Amino acid sequence: MKAGTMRSARIVVLIAAFACVLFLSPVTAIYGERRGRGRRAGYDEQSSSSACRRLQRLSTHEPSESESIRSEGGTFELSTEEDNEELECAGVAFFRKTIERDAMSLPQYAGADLLLYVVRGEGRLGIVFPGCPETYREDESSFQGRRSRRRSSERRGEEDDEDSSQKVRRIRRGDVIAIFAGAAYWSYNDGNEPLQMVAIADTSNPQNQNRRDYSSFPLAGPGSSSGGGGRREEEGEEESRGRRGVGNNILAGFNTRTLAQSLDVELETARRLQQNQHSRFFARVERGRRLSLPAPRSRSRSPYAGRQRQWGREDSAENGVEELVCPMRVKHNADNPEDADVYVRDGGRMNIVNRYKLPALKYLGLGAERVILRPRASFVPSWRMNAHAIMYVTRGEGRIEVVGDEGRSVFDGRVKEGQFIVIPQFYAVVKQAGEDGLEYITFTTSDNSYRSTLAGRQSVLKAMPEEVLRAAYRIDQNEARQVMRNREHDTLILPPSSSLSGSGRYNQDQQQNVTSLLVQVA
Repeated sequence: MKAGTMRSARIVVLIAAFACVLFLSPVTAIYGERRGRGRRAGYDEQSSSSACRRLQRLSTHEPSESESIRSEGGTFELSTEEDNEELECAGVAFFRKTIERDAMSLPQYAGADLLLYVVRGEGRLGIVFPGCPETYREDESSFQGRRSRRRSSERRGEEDDEDSSQKVRRIRRGDVIAIFAGAAYWSYNDGNEPLQMVAIADTSNPQNQNRRDYSSFPLAGPGSSSGGGGRREEEGEEESRGRRGVGNNILAGFNTRTLAQSLDVELETARRLQQNQHSRFFARVERGRRLSLPAPRSRSRSPYAGRQRQWGREDSAENGVEELVCPMRVKHNADNPEDADVYVRDGGRMNIVNRYKLPALKYLGLGAERVILRPRASFVPSWRMNAHAIMYVTRGEGRIEVVGDEGRSVFDGRVKEGQFIVIPQFYAVVKQAGEDGLEYITFTTSDNSYRSTLAGRQSVLKAMPEEVLRAAYRIDQNEARQVMRNREHDTLILPPSSSLSGSGRYNQDQQQNVTSLLVQVA
């Protein structure tokens, strides 16, 4: 009796394991291999290091260096590695997308992982994960309710024509959003002002096995011909790609009859899918009409909660791919003052978004930091130990100094709203806000970026023995103690009253000593 019970238990375990294997595919096949690999596992280090070595000076840039596409519904601006040696060093592309009110960004997927930041506005975002069910409906019904309605419809011999989709997320200013390479996504502006987003595309990620530059694959829009439209039904016509980094409607590349047969639709319907949209990136919704989209579901209720209660596991730990991957949280708001990692009265604050706040980032190997500096406040001199940084100014202006690996200034100038600058790994940088303050988002090529500082409570100078400082810089005991202790209670942000230009502690001689230290560190 006991042996029979054990055999039955083994059979149940084997069946459960086999079911898990079937269920895990194909959803986790994509994301499982990302874990533990690290962003640089397939990184072209030779090309990157060569580009970094060629850098003599850094510059501020506008996002539209490589491409600028304007249409009735919005604007897309792109800077790629082909036109920007600093982006080549960092292994990323940079773009800015502005969606006008009552317009949408057409469905597409990118050939690289994306990390987006919403600069202003609000709207809706859909990301399609392969293998996940379409459990979100206009009436916000639960998964269990959907199944019961489907069964009743089947009994009546009717089709369930109620709209359903994968999760549609509400996005707003300050959101940091992770999008996986190859995942189809779209966005819609249902707010009262333009919806603007900036992003980096991690073209050096090992997931991008095609080519190391930015490429997008629209699922709508014109075909590759100049007038839009698809290929002829019977004749295959090869046409060149339109613009750099911006593809054409991939549906238009198929033979129309083949597409119709694949989708089981009329020939005219297939032709409309290939030809009906003339804009590459945006579409204006008809005046007086707004898209009716499923509302975001409350976090307190999972679409699978009904099944947990049914199985008597309501209080048990969440398990299975649907619980781990399909409802994966892919956005985190970086503009929330209550979530700030650093806050200094009259100085500003910093919100860090890493793999601990947004676990999806561990699959991308990317991160972000949102910094708001009050007028004339400063961010202490520091360098990143494990990441490149791409800084985009969202408001205000300020001065930035960057020192390279030879102890030589590679940038000393002002940055303003709408510009970005690349700061390579190990390059030391100091930032000071202007009269109107300085606000920016920094994208990092690590999901857990960390830095060394030259001032503040965690300063490398403070952590060294006093005798080492005196010997290294040929300064007396009093000067050494000032360098070590004058900032020991400060954090990464310095308020105006003790900013770099507001006190005599950080004078020109000390700045020369810091430059000497940078040479030794490099």
